[in-house]
Amino acid sequence: MSDDFDRPAIALDAATRGASAASSAADVAAGGPEDVWSHVSPRYRVRAFLSLAGTFLLFCGLCVFTHWLHVARPFEFSAESYLEPLRFWGPQTKTLDDFIRYPISVMQTPVHAIVLGLLVASIVAIPISVAILYRFGAALLFAAAVFFFAHLPWMAFTLVGCCVLASVKPFRMPFRFGSGLVGMLPVVMYLYLAARGTPDPSGTYATPEQKLLLAAPWILALLAAALMLGMILLIARAVNYRPGAIAPVMAVMFATPTVLFHAYVGLDELNYRVLEREYGHRSRRFEPVADARVKILDLVQHWMDESSLTPGRSAALSALWSERPDELAALKRRIVAWFVTELLGERRTAHEACRKFIAEYPTSRYVPNALYLEGRLLDTRLDQRKLLSDMARELYTDFPHPQSGAVWSTLLTQFTHSPLAAAAAVRTAQLRLRERDVDGAAAALDRVLLRRAAGPTSQATATDWLHTDAPEASLQFDEEAYRLEARQLRDLIAANHPDERFGPAALADWACLDPHRAGYEIELRRLIEHYVGSRLYDNLLLRWITTQPELAPRAAQLERFLAEHAGADSGVEAAYHLAEIELLVTARTDVAARSRGLQRLRTIVERHADSSWAAAAAELIRRHAPASASAAGDKLP
Repeated sequence: MSDDFDRPAIALDAATRGASAASSAADVAAGGPEDVWSHVSPRYRVRAFLSLAGTFLLFCGLCVFTHWLHVARPFEFSAESYLEPLRFWGPQTKTLDDFIRYPISVMQTPVHAIVLGLLVASIVAIPISVAILYRFGAALLFAAAVFFFAHLPWMAFTLVGCCVLASVKPFRMPFRFGSGLVGMLPVVMYLYLAARGTPDPSGTYATPEQKLLLAAPWILALLAAALMLGMILLIARAVNYRPGAIAPVMAVMFATPTVLFHAYVGLDELNYRVLEREYGHRSRRFEPVADARVKILDLVQHWMDESSLTPGRSAALSALWSERPDELAALKRRIVAWFVTELLGERRTAHEACRKFIAEYPTSRYVPNALYLEGRLLDTRLDQRKLLSDMARELYTDFPHPQSGAVWSTLLTQFTHSPLAAAAAVRTAQLRLRERDVDGAAAALDRVLLRRAAGPTSQATATDWLHTDAPEASLQFDEEAYRLEARQLRDLIAANHPDERFGPAALADWACLDPHRAGYEIELRRLIEHYVGSRLYDNLLLRWITTQPELAPRAAQLERFLAEHAGADSGVEAAYHLAEIELLVTARTDVAARSRGLQRLRTIVERHADSSWAAAAAELIRRHAPASASAAGDKLP
């Protein structure tokens, strides 16, 4: 009985196999199937649709991953995220050069060049393969994915042209791999044009290895795309152009850069590079000096353009109209308050971003960098004198804020062997001096001064693809400058502590003075009068002399100071400052002054080799008298 029920199914399956065989025979008679759709059997059509859908979803994931590597966000659908890459004019034009430099630079992490190259290879090869095997209409979906998910609009437009050349008559050729290679020609032109970004200031002096690193992702992308295309077409030919030839190759090419990224780059580096770009030395939010005139005009205009005339806007209008000094001063104070409020908001956002990174990646090698950025940002203040006098938004970080104390202390105690600890030692010592903890300040400085300075950070080479630069290399951090500042502060403490008469009060009150604040000279003069007879008295007097704006009177006062305090610890510092004036200013018109300045510096190096000012004097000699620089350097301890 069961055999009777099974006979129709067996007959139907035999008929289906016969139709498929007949179709295949017809294909062979006609020269073989041209693409996946040449198989007209319903079973193959369903497999073709399912295979195409799976390949498309995998390709969308690859595009999302590529975009995530560029902005550390997987999805972004705002209008600006599409319009900005489309813009090809103006100074802010985005190019592929930005893609390989930010947020992760292939110059610092060469293995990232391999990651990007393989991803771009897949983005190029898959749509062309789909156009050849599934025809041009299906390839448009993949080009759209490049536009919407990878946020590479010009690449998407280029791929449409590639697919036309590879699959549409009269451009396509019987030799399918040849059609694919011809289809890649627009991509070659695109990569050449799009990779030509704004010339980098260091590009002129780039080594051949560095130039190769910058070009490596795109060379690798073209070679890997050609290899992928050949493998896909070879597999398709081996299975007689049945569905499923693309997905396995793409899966391998997607998995390889993903594994390389997680093994040799990592999520922490990606997120740190974004953090550094937003709040580091390249950040537009915290530019050291910026012209504030346009923002001031916009601010005043905004106050004037409001429909309702509030008391504040009325006062601003009255100040602009009447020119009364008191009203103008009030308007300036209001503008300064706005700039301060804006800076505080930016500073709070940056602080939260640093805290978030440290909490998410507590074992990352970039934690010291994040602590350094956090401490530096918390110390960032607005120079109100510059804003009022020159309409310049000038920021400074050399006078630490009490809020940064815990951050600097963590960096100093937990990461003492990091070069960044030199900055933490100086800032911690400054804060402890304000608290009258002179011994604690000296201990903080000794913590880094007793450690040998780290050598220069190595540069990536094209032959060492798994090499990565030291974490602090991208910060443009000058460890020697901080170590010199630490030595100068340590010498000051050693020469003036303990003070039998005033104790730590003189050092603490001096450390509390912010040299960027209005009235600094007046406060310094008050300290000089108050601490007459203290061990710090001559140092306070010297600092007041160096605040004098006119160079000629300053030089005369320094000469008198030297005559009176030649044997004091401040005498070496005074001689250095006087030599600076003689070399940098007076030497332009007075050759004898230049000779005196060089002689003063040589005397510092020879007679005061143990002083922190000897290293600064030797460096100044190197810049102004290179012939005698080596002799001066040999005498340093």
